[in-house]
Amino acid sequence: MGFIPMGLASFYVGSPSLSQPSSFTRAWDRLCPEDIGGVSCSPHQQFIFKPLYCAGDKMLFACSGTALPRGREKLRVARFVTSARLITEFNKKRTKDDNLRIQVRLPDNTITDGFLGLFDGNIAIVSALLPYVHPVNLDLSKDERDCKPIHLIAAGLEAKKDTSLMVTKVKVLSSGQKRPRRPRGPTLVSVNSLNCDITEAGLGGPVIAFSTEYEFLSGVIVSYDCENKVAGYLPTKALRRLLKHFQILRAKAISFRGYSLPSGVQCVIPLGLWVSVQRFISLGYPSPPPLVCELNGTLVNTFEEDFGRLLAWEGYPFGVAQRGHGDNVWEELPTEVVMNVSQSVVSLASFDGDVRRFACTGLLIKWPGSLETQVVVLTSASLVRTNEDKINENLTIKVFLPPEQHVEGKLELYHQNYNIAIVSVRSRLNDISPQDIFMPLTKPESPEVVVAIGRNPSKGLLMASKGRVEPPYKNCKLKCKALKLSTCQIKKAGIGGPLIDFHNGSFIGMNFYDGSKTTPFLRRSTIINVLKKVTDLPSNSGSTGPMSLMNNVANKNWWPVPEAYWYHGELDVDKSILPWGF
Repeated sequence: MGFIPMGLASFYVGSPSLSQPSSFTRAWDRLCPEDIGGVSCSPHQQFIFKPLYCAGDKMLFACSGTALPRGREKLRVARFVTSARLITEFNKKRTKDDNLRIQVRLPDNTITDGFLGLFDGNIAIVSALLPYVHPVNLDLSKDERDCKPIHLIAAGLEAKKDTSLMVTKVKVLSSGQKRPRRPRGPTLVSVNSLNCDITEAGLGGPVIAFSTEYEFLSGVIVSYDCENKVAGYLPTKALRRLLKHFQILRAKAISFRGYSLPSGVQCVIPLGLWVSVQRFISLGYPSPPPLVCELNGTLVNTFEEDFGRLLAWEGYPFGVAQRGHGDNVWEELPTEVVMNVSQSVVSLASFDGDVRRFACTGLLIKWPGSLETQVVVLTSASLVRTNEDKINENLTIKVFLPPEQHVEGKLELYHQNYNIAIVSVRSRLNDISPQDIFMPLTKPESPEVVVAIGRNPSKGLLMASKGRVEPPYKNCKLKCKALKLSTCQIKKAGIGGPLIDFHNGSFIGMNFYDGSKTTPFLRRSTIINVLKKVTDLPSNSGSTGPMSLMNNVANKNWWPVPEAYWYHGELDVDKSILPWGF
């Protein structure tokens, strides 16, 4: 006497027709033994699950869900596949308060929290932190695939507190019979139709096939037309293909570096985190993968990451004296140098509409043009580069000098090979001390001790890291031959910031970031040689667009910047690396 493991989930919205009379019987043993191949009740019921979708203590919607094989991640996560109707009802009831919750109820009435995740027009995935559930078998043998079922049974959990198992016989519709309207979804799956009498509580439940020799999962119910008593169901083969597309069935755990949603697949924004996720998106960061935010994952390689020692602007409401790491370089630098840095180092950000694309640091410098000397910002061309290494001239640029000076910038000049950009400011900045980098140095350009400077793009705090100049080495990820290296350690926000002489604060070069423990920088002399070829800024001569300084020379250098990504040590670590027996 065999059994088919299955898992079901139930969600509630208002008072739908979950208890309307139907032939969806509550007792497994009401079906004749010959109808179900002599399978007993208990082995089936122990694998049924019932999630609850509630607002406060009120159940709002109910449907079933089928347990899936465990993934490859270290964390023990149980996943259930259900109908996308759950997402439709969830979105109808979701409000700004975001006070809904998802619960999963097991057949023994154990209740645990559930999390909505990926979905398309056919199915949705619900996850729960459960030590073990018995999943359905999606790897059917050739004999199981080829056999002709004698009976098909649809199973689900009743939408009440006793988690009663409901089953009913179903029949596959022929091509000439009326079929329900199929949900929208990727074209890689086809939804078949069944004639059956169930309730909405059966959505997401399994369809079990019985033959003289086998019992196996035939598919999962994804839609139901109560008027015509016709259900749409996803056959096991199509379900397996769709779950692979969802990246649910994988040989290894997902790496969140460069993660993006599969085509045609969406992800529910976690409950209680709507505002936070929308802020991440507006800052140009990727949406969090399923479960990462709910389980306290972190976003890595952001522009907001600090480096070195911090220095607050006058009037900053919070203390930062002890924040940071390394030598407290701000106390070691001459007072005049600290003052000049505070009045000349700015934060820049580029925007495509309301979405930020990049953030970095810049240095206010004196531009000796045909007109009287004006102030511009020297920074990295990464500010306006695209992922295809092109220059996007249509981005909006904003310049920030604490505490309250926010002005719009305009891209004037750029050099892709050396990753240099000059940005003019459209409004006057007050209390500034622009640097004259074109003035000859009184000392050699390669001092022993240097300091890398950056400015945090959100709070405006200055950041400083002290180090020494080193010769370049082959492992530098930035291949520009003109680059030198310092042992200063910075983060992404320090891109475009100045490298200064520790003793007198003179400008030594412009910093870049490759994710290593050293900092590549472009020397002052190289920057001057590029910029001195221009007599005036394009905007001063009536030009409306920026000017390239490449002079038709091919772009030979690639300037990659480490991308931000989500990290969770137990979700993107493969369980195969764990000790045996985990």
